Amino acid sequence: MKSAKIYSFPDVILAIFISLMGFIVFNWFQQPLQHELNGLFDANQYQKAYEFFRGKLETYRVNYPFSVRIFVPWLAAQLPFDNIFTNFKILNLFFGIAWIPFWFYLGKKLNLGRFKTWIGWFWINFHWVGIWKANFSDPITVDLPLYLFQLILLLALIESKWWLLWLIAAISTIQKESILPILLVLCIYPGISLYRKHDKKAFGSLLMALLISYITLKITSMYFPGANTGKNALVNLFNNTLGLLGHPHLFLRWICSLTIAYAAFLWVLIWHPKPFLTKPDNRQKLLLPIILVYGFFSLIAGGDFTRIAFLGAPFVLLFFLRNLQLSYLQWIVLLGISLPAMRLFEFIPDGGADFENWKKWYPEYAPANWLIIFGAYTLLVAVISKIWLKPQNFDLSLKHKNNKSS
Repeated sequence: MKSAKIYSFPDVILAIFISLMGFIVFNWFQQPLQHELNGLFDANQYQKAYEFFRGKLETYRVNYPFSVRIFVPWLAAQLPFDNIFTNFKILNLFFGIAWIPFWFYLGKKLNLGRFKTWIGWFWINFHWVGIWKANFSDPITVDLPLYLFQLILLLALIESKWWLLWLIAAISTIQKESILPILLVLCIYPGISLYRKHDKKAFGSLLMALLISYITLKITSMYFPGANTGKNALVNLFNNTLGLLGHPHLFLRWICSLTIAYAAFLWVLIWHPKPFLTKPDNRQKLLLPIILVYGFFSLIAGGDFTRIAFLGAPFVLLFFLRNLQLSYLQWIVLLGISLPAMRLFEFIPDGGADFENWKKWYPEYAPANWLIIFGAYTLLVAVISKIWLKPQNFDLSLKHKNNKSS
């Protein structure tokens, strides 16, 4: 990280300190769910992988796709403590802090400014499905390293550090296989455009990263095959698509889930896309296809619409914040209608012992009465964003266009 100075070293230290305080608070108040009481929770699969690497199981009996996500369970198994929750929480703490310097660094590189850099950090860090709260509710998870690896991926692409791109492609694949379709999409756009502009080195580097990721996934699948034979990414996506087509009400739940994940940030982008899509620069061209991939993931990659959508938060918020200009009053309105989605002062119920109350937090699973509440909130945010949150740079671009034509 030598090509640009971290935006403000004191800011990074302060953000890390506040995050550590958040870790302590949530570790105290947010109790982990009893995942063993409900076989639907992913933690049951990750625990099997952990116990295999710990030497407690002789046979690797983990279902796909969890079977190929060996990075975090293996790391947790190397820690000296006997308690699985302790080992996973230590890893969560490390990765929950490690992404912060990269966020502030990229905030500087992408010209977010100090205010918007802090807003993005706060949203990712303290949203209930973000860094701390959800991962204390369900600590046996592999999600947290994703925030760090995503920012390193973006850094490698922006600064053309191809060796770093190839390295993160390999490591990210054994952490979570979602890096493979991201690299595939990047090879198409902006990859093909780069090739046509005679930037063959960048295009070739993207192809190499894709190849490394694919080979890594194949090797991992060979040594750690899924216990549910016949399952793979394509089969899962096909089955999930059929499920959506058979239950169209899930699209409504998906929209509500996206609103809970990104609130007014999402709806300003939907209603007023011009500042974000008109003549995007090279960095915006990198962010756009990735956030579309996460939108696709959130809909058909599994039933956890809200959680999966939020995993793309670093890309989504960088894409949104870097091209957004609002007045002081508009920022107050945006934050005022968005903060309720964060549920800052509530704690997630134990999904193992109290699954019905746990479902009320997630629009994708919520009963009808709670879905009405989520729908009303979505409508409120959408209407306010449409009427009062038109970006100022949208007006300026129209004014400039009118002056030019006259």
